[in-house]
Amino acid sequence: MAKKITKPAAPVAAPKAAPALKAMPVAKATPVRNTPIPKPAPTLSPRREITHEMIARRAYEIYASGKGGSEQDNWHRAERELRSGR
Repeated sequence: MAKKITKPAAPVAAPKAAPALKAMPVAKATPVRNTPIPKPAPTLSPRREITHEMIARRAYEIYASGKGGSEQDNWHRAERELRSGR
């Protein structure tokens, strides 16, 4: 009988390591309220009182900048800026 020829067994590779997992971002916890009463709305800061002197000072600054108009235009612009909070 003929002799059976066998090939040598191929070396077995070690199993690959699993890829490293990235750290998952942790969600921020929200506070839990145990009451059905809604939170009060934040209070607005009290509006500052705009005085005649403040308007006059700003109107003069507009005039002195060279970019103003008439006295009335400067006054109305100053008043508008101060009331809007600029």
